[in-house]
Amino acid sequence: MTIRYTDTALDEIGEILSYIARDNPRAATEVAAAIERAIDAVERQPESAPVVYGRDVRAKRLVRYPYRVFYIARDGELIVRNVRSTRRRLPTR
Repeated sequence: MTIRYTDTALDEIGEILSYIARDNPRAATEVAAAIERAIDAVERQPESAPVVYGRDVRAKRLVRYPYRVFYIARDGELIVRNVRSTRRRLPTR
């Protein structure tokens, strides 16, 4: 399965990690690894996370951290749309 990140997802990941790294660089590294693990998990089992928006946007929650990876899986491609705090609203189309 091919993994593709939207520009929005890449920006959000960068913002999250930069914000955390200001106070705790080690924690930022751990959150980055948790994001990678979540994406690896949905790559292996794309339908394991619930649909949370529309008919096809799913969200995988990170273990130990208050973030979710929003993605679409179709036609052999995993599109990472957003990575957001669980405190933020769902992504829009």
